[in-house]
Amino acid sequence: TSLDLKANLRSGKGLRSRTISEHPSGMWDMVSAELSDQDYTDLPPEPQMGNIEYKLKLVNPSATRLEHLVTQMKWRLREGNGEAIYNIGVEDNGVMTGLSQEDMASSLETLQEMARRLGATLQVLRQRRIPSTESTPERIVAEILVRKVPEDQQAIELRVCVLGSADVGKSTLLGVLTQGELDNGRGKARLNMFRHLHEIQTGRTSSISHEVLGFDSDGSTVDYSTCTTPDEIGEK
Repeated sequence: TSLDLKANLRSGKGLRSRTISEHPSGMWDMVSAELSDQDYTDLPPEPQMGNIEYKLKLVNPSATRLEHLVTQMKWRLREGNGEAIYNIGVEDNGVMTGLSQEDMASSLETLQEMARRLGATLQVLRQRRIPSTESTPERIVAEILVRKVPEDQQAIELRVCVLGSADVGKSTLLGVLTQGELDNGRGKARLNMFRHLHEIQTGRTSSISHEVLGFDSDGSTVDYSTCTTPDEIGEK
């Protein structure tokens, strides 16, 4: 099922440079904070191809407009092999205009309906506060991940190659990620990467290792701490 996006927004999940609390009236109580030096107000212009889509707002679209939006989302998902990134509150030229709390909530409801029609799920990746000015109130930009497993696949698969010099921690890193347990400082995490006796004896891998790390629809990791086989990870 889709995540409760509005609940994530109210809880402040992923929101930068400010805190949020729930006001008794049901509105969001925004507490201002200083912006970091790395904050920005523009993104690159929206790419015509690929899986990234900018939407200024999605408030109460007509039935015809909604059908067009669903078709567009389906295309973006196909471009991203089952994943699409929607930036809400951003113009096509990349300017982060932002939305009011009410318009953002309405836009997320529309986005959820679009995803529901395609059998996709949504997740709030991050949010950005646009500070108020003399003429405009404070506004919000949200980055949403839309995910749908392609019909001809059991899961969305991404292969990552880890390369590096000897003793830089490649096997330890993979061991920690796939086993869900930190290293004990004496090389315990990398033991699960060893395939041969001489690797255990020397403490160094000498063969290519293939490991599986999964993520569920909520973005939480699925690893060998809860599963025993790669197939079980894939099923979750």
